Amino acid sequence: MAKRIRVALVGQPNVGKSSLLKRLTGGDARVGNWSGITVDKVSGLVRYGDYEIEFVDLPGVYSLSPYSPEERITRDYLLFERPDVVVNVVESPMLERNLFLTSQVLELEIPTVLALNMWDEFRSKGFELDLKTLERELGVRAVPVVGKTGENLDLLLEKVVEVYEGSQKPKPFRFSRVLEALLGKVERKLRGEPFYELLPKRWLAVKALEGDPLLTELLKTRFGFNLGSCCAAERHYAAEAYSMPPEEAISEERYRAIARLVSRVLKKPASGGFSFQEALDAVFLNPYLGLPSFFLIMFLVFKFTFAVSAPFVGWLDGFVNDFLKKYALYGLQAVEAPEWLASFVVDGIVGGVGFLLTFVPILVFMYAAIGFLEHSGYFARAAFVADRLMRPLGLTGKSVVPMILGFGCNVPAVLATRTLENSYLRRLTALLIPFMSCSARLPVYALLAFAFFPDKAHFVIFSMYLLGIFAAVLVAFLLRRTPLFGKRVELPFVVEIPPYRLPSFRELLRSLWTPVWEFVHRAGTVIFLANLAVWVLLNVPYGAPPKETLLGKTASLVQPALEPLGFGRYWENAAVLIPGFLAKELIITSYGTILGVQEEERKVVKVDFWRDLTKQIRNLGKAFADAVRAFFGLLVPGLPEVELAPASVVEKIKQLFTPASALAFMVFVLLYTPCAATVATLWQEFGPFLAAFSILLNLSTAWTFSFLTFQIARLIF
Repeated sequence: MAKRIRVALVGQPNVGKSSLLKRLTGGDARVGNWSGITVDKVSGLVRYGDYEIEFVDLPGVYSLSPYSPEERITRDYLLFERPDVVVNVVESPMLERNLFLTSQVLELEIPTVLALNMWDEFRSKGFELDLKTLERELGVRAVPVVGKTGENLDLLLEKVVEVYEGSQKPKPFRFSRVLEALLGKVERKLRGEPFYELLPKRWLAVKALEGDPLLTELLKTRFGFNLGSCCAAERHYAAEAYSMPPEEAISEERYRAIARLVSRVLKKPASGGFSFQEALDAVFLNPYLGLPSFFLIMFLVFKFTFAVSAPFVGWLDGFVNDFLKKYALYGLQAVEAPEWLASFVVDGIVGGVGFLLTFVPILVFMYAAIGFLEHSGYFARAAFVADRLMRPLGLTGKSVVPMILGFGCNVPAVLATRTLENSYLRRLTALLIPFMSCSARLPVYALLAFAFFPDKAHFVIFSMYLLGIFAAVLVAFLLRRTPLFGKRVELPFVVEIPPYRLPSFRELLRSLWTPVWEFVHRAGTVIFLANLAVWVLLNVPYGAPPKETLLGKTASLVQPALEPLGFGRYWENAAVLIPGFLAKELIITSYGTILGVQEEERKVVKVDFWRDLTKQIRNLGKAFADAVRAFFGLLVPGLPEVELAPASVVEKIKQLFTPASALAFMVFVLLYTPCAATVATLWQEFGPFLAAFSILLNLSTAWTFSFLTFQIARLIF
């Protein structure tokens, strides 16, 4: 019977733990959730000789001081689950920085293997490492590996088995004589307590001297032990001796011990002067050039996304409407299905698939671009530059990344708040994300902007994005001190500034695959059902005029609240906002249906399968060619073309608005309630109260801004 070894993969963010696990398991890893928290738990099983080795990929953390959910999960797993072996994955070119976490892992007294990842990059930069001395000093086994290619992974498994079967214990870093004496006193005081044999001795003494709040709470709750009063004298002496809090003194000692070790085992390459990476940082980290550079880069991301995805969106739209719908209708007519059933299947079901598919190219290219920036090392720099602007709003630089994602789709943006340090930041940031104008709202802006402001359409559309940012800033400023989000915790903003790298194709594929799949899996169902709901609302009772349907009658109830905004004079404008809650794209589709542009009577379909299929293949080839041309033409001024509704719809919509009310309507669409998928995600992540509060907040903000826009615009137009 095979022996089972439980191995915890531990490391700082972006050191390649996930790549390593996928290589080890062949991609066969299980994804779940940690108990009580929505952070992914990834594990995989590897067979090696007579052993079954279960790898658990713990969340990436910079230390084992639990300021974030990820840090708490990692520490609790190592402390209370006690894996058989720890594989501490470190980024070889940044060895000194990564050893800070290693120094804390060693104090847990778990047999450890040091996986020196990115060894190819380490060698190419001219570094040299004395592995034997490193192993001897730390009491570990060290293995150079390359997670991207799988180099030396068999040796890594061999060392895991070796430390599991062996008796070698990790050697924690030693501190100054003063600190070591204080740690000895603390350990003697704790000896004999009921918890003393349950926890690693060195770790317990260090955390007691630091005054770790979670350990203090744990010992008081479970054992009635007051750690604060027990170690007060030692903490006071340490603070006096080092002129700083004990936890800071211990951190300083860690860095000194690490520096001493690195000086003995690591030979660095000779400096080559002012490097290209330093030249980039001179711009991207500059207090004056950093933010303008950020906005320019994000403008290029959006330009790339919409320019390159537009041909594929157009092809998919044609494929669904000219091919799938055509053959669905042909099959229904062949069996003489009733008209209402044909409408339900063709417009409701097949149309819903079309809405889902048209999202996918936009998300693919958006997340490819975002993934490139993330893996290249740029986002860490953007967060660092933005931090000083976010502090007065109760946020930190880390909030920038989820909010950037919100411009693509609010659903993955809300999920991205999991990486923030505390509940206060996660809740406030999640509440601001719906103010970021997602790509689904762009067709609405384009339709009205090109209809009423053809000469200034680009400026009007761009102003919607700026207004969303301004609204988020204002809301954050007003809500930052309210008790809605829990206690505000002021933490220093610490962010890793990794070296610049050119991401691999595999990394980009992973970056876009996970969020796109999450969208299809979670939001896809909502979008599909949305089209069915619109069909029902506009067809019950079947055959009645749109105003007499369920949607029309519901709109009449909402209409009075919208009349002060200018566009509420017409029930049609109120009606399209109702399905717009489900998905913002449905606003334009609903206009087409309500205004009677769609054919009332379906003609008998004639098909030629091979001709139609050839046409679709030809159109797909044209879409690829157009996308390539768009990619190489990105520096051409102006927004990419946005497909508008049919001209007859535009003409009829012009009868429902004035220029002032059209602006007010765009502002309302920008700010009003998040789509159903976003609300569902807010509910899942933060509970029903925050989801309901988000709806009310966005509705009230949208009404206020829209009213002000209408009143000001009336004076101009």
